[in-house]
Amino acid sequence: MASSALPAILVVDDEPQSVEAIARIIEDEFTVLRATNAQQALQILENEWVQAILCDQRMEPRTGLDLLMEVRERWPDVIRLIIT
Repeated sequence: MASSALPAILVVDDEPQSVEAIARIIEDEFTVLRATNAQQALQILENEWVQAILCDQRMEPRTGLDLLMEVRERWPDVIRLIIT
């Protein structure tokens, strides 16, 4: 589990280099959790307390929009942002 006092943000993108680029930008202010697909993201959400998700819109096989719709149902307090 994320043990830092910093808020946790989950970055989800099927391009690992995009995940790392975003993580480098925000890691001083947030605990950054990383996923490269929707399944990984859901596994993290089941085990970690995440305040926000930055999610790529275009991913395969499951889109970011589809993932965030499920997150809204299961974890309604998580802030959800789509990135492209």
